[in-house]
Parts: sequence; C-alpha cells; structure tokens
Amino acid sequence: MLGKIFVSGLRKVTLTSVGLGISGVAVVGGIGLISNSVFAGLTATATSVPQSVTSQTMKLTQSASGSTAGFSSSISNMAPDDIIYRYIDLKNEGSMNGTALTLRLADSATSTLTSNASIGLQVQIDECSVAWSVTYTCTGDTTSVLAGTSANALTTADRSLTVASLAAGATSKLRIKLSIPTSSEVTTNGSLPATTVQGQTSNLTWTFTEAQRVATTTNA
Repeated sequence: MLGKIFVSGLRKVTLTSVGLGISGVAVVGGIGLISNSVFAGLTATATSVPQSVTSQTMKLTQSASGSTAGFSSSISNMAPDDIIYRYIDLKNEGSMNGTALTLRLADSATSTLTSNASIGLQVQIDECSVAWSVTYTCTGDTTSVLAGTSANALTTADRSLTVASLAAGATSKLRIKLSIPTSSEVTTNGSLPATTVQGQTSNLTWTFTEAQRVATTTNA
C-alpha cells in the first residue's frame, strides 16, 4: 500500500508501507546476527600439585671470642716490637656453604701506621681448632690463616684467608696479632722525623667477606 503526502511548494514525497519497512529491517538484522556468531573450540589443561621452591641464605658474622674484647676495644700507646692480640669468632650463620674468604682493612684516619708498609702496623692471623683457653693458648691445633702482612697491603687490596671450614654453621676461632716492627728513629730537639710511627692514630675497620658456594646443576 502506498501513501501520499503533500507539503508546501507542492513537492510530493512517497513513503513505503510500514509493513515493508519492518520486513527489511528484520532481514538486515538477521544477516548481522549470522555474521557475528562465535563457535567454541576444544581446549585441554594439565595442572601440577603445588611445588615447594626455597633458597639458601648467606650470613657472615664476627664477634668477640668468649670474654675477650675483640675489635670493640681500642689499642693505645703502642711502640715498636709491641704485640697486641685480639680474639674473634668468625661464623657462617647462613644455610649456604661459603668459599673464598677474604679480609680488607679501611682506615678513616690515615696515618703512617697504615700508609707505610715497612714501619707501619703488621697483621697476622691464626686459627685454633677449638676455643682459645682463658689463658689465651690453643689446646687444639693452631694453623695459619694469614701470614704476616702489612696493614698498608690490607688497605689496598683484599687478601685471601685460609680457615678450616666455611660450611654453614661453622665458626672460625681466630687470633689477630698486631705489631709495629723494629725501627730506628731519631728525635732531634723535640722534632719528630718526617716519616715516623710516633704519635700516629688510625681508625681501623675490619671487613671479612665470603663468596657463595660453587653453583650446582641437579637432574631429578
């Protein structure tokens, strides 16, 4: 059915029937629905039980051995040929074995004691297989950890230390020997020599470092 409508200016506009218009929309809509359809595919999954993964820890600590002062006690009034001992426990408190132990010194108040390798401080370290006795003797076996080395050398590079064990939980019972070697100095009319071990002050920080154990590959 066709209808007619007249507007001003006698222009004629023809309208399609309402029924035909609805039919056209339905067709277009049907085509749209078909083209946008999504069909499901096949999937498959496999899930494991929870697997525990843990990592180890590295912890190296140093403390005064027994009732001794360790590094916490200052050293004063040293003279050539004096010997000062300090006793510490160096412990691997981590769950991982360590390796490649080293020592380095830092001096925040650089003096001849650490800047001069010949007349300055000398360091030597020994280890006892058991705790050092109250009379500071080793009732077990004594081994050398670091042969006599100048403090100057220890401030310029890490030095390797050889201890009995760096296994997790192991403790090294160490004796640190500090000394000033024999030297000949002449003080003239109250004036000290230009290079002297007299009247010197150093503030030492001792840093021990261990590396992790050798990495491993496991097949299981």
